[in-house]
Amino acid sequence: MDKIDVNSVGKSFYRSWLFKDINLQFDLNPGDAYAILGNNGSGKSTFLLMLAGQVTPNIGRIDWRINGSTILDHRKHLSYALSSPLMELPEELNLQEWFEFIQKVKPLLPSVSLEYIADICKFTKKTLSKPLANYSSGMKQRVKLCGNLLSDTKVSFLDEPLSNLDNNGAQLYQNLVNEALVRKTLFVASNDPKEYNFVRNKFEIQDKQIIQLV
Repeated sequence: MDKIDVNSVGKSFYRSWLFKDINLQFDLNPGDAYAILGNNGSGKSTFLLMLAGQVTPNIGRIDWRINGSTILDHRKHLSYALSSPLMELPEELNLQEWFEFIQKVKPLLPSVSLEYIADICKFTKKTLSKPLANYSSGMKQRVKLCGNLLSDTKVSFLDEPLSNLDNNGAQLYQNLVNEALVRKTLFVASNDPKEYNFVRNKFEIQDKQIIQLV
């Protein structure tokens, strides 16, 4: 069974624990979805990044098992895509150059074309030649979501996915989520119910513990 095992994990900053002694298991099947909830500063984004292997716990360990084998830390990134408000795009590139770049770094599904991304994001032809630095924050977020949810990976990690999005952007997110759930597992770090309204398995950081909500 494909899964992520969280074994006695804890994370602290400046001698203060965000959470400690966390033991959880997340199955990684198509259609599985998990929400990591909590107040601002509670550590939900940190926990998401820990699951992805981008933040190291102070205590404990997080193991990935895919096809019966443990995935080494330096190879975990091959199995997931991540988007976050803190994640920077290569702003010197235009959309076509970004598309060519990401196909080398974190390939999108074989069926996904640049034209498809431009269409679902409602970008004009002129937009395609503009550097990403000239995109609005909402346009950048659409590009991030496409790079994440259309990636040819087993897992998608989404940190505050509706940041900077208007209603049309929110609908794009929902459409991408519906398509992605057919083939991958989603994790969402959020305190906005609209970002995780499709999730049954919800976990909340409370009093330095991560509690599954019923």
